[in-house]
Amino acid sequence: MRFSGDGDEISWAEWQVLWSLGEKVHSTAKAISGHSGLTKTKISRAVKALEERRWLERSRDSHDRRFEQLSLTRSGAEHYAILKARAGDYQTWLDGTLDLPYLKALDDGLSGVETLMAARVPPERD
Repeated sequence: MRFSGDGDEISWAEWQVLWSLGEKVHSTAKAISGHSGLTKTKISRAVKALEERRWLERSRDSHDRRFEQLSLTRSGAEHYAILKARAGDYQTWLDGTLDLPYLKALDDGLSGVETLMAARVPPERD
């Protein structure tokens, strides 16, 4: 990802996992997959890569042993905070660089698409 620094470069799928855990949105690979729109395979590979970096850990769900609960390690939380700050800085840079009159409309439109995808509500047809 463009805003990651040297040695911290991660894939989009890894960022989705890191973000979900860092923001405490989802804590299972299946839920992250459903929210992000990425396949379970991509999310599983991202989980493995983050686990190898020691940025996350897995534990069996106490209510349903078929699932693993994912959580950030201390190192993972620190790296997430750094990457989140860099992402914010990059967004600020983009906002200043892309001096387009429709930037807000574009942002609103993309937010709407994200909301629809997260809710899994098919758009209405005219």
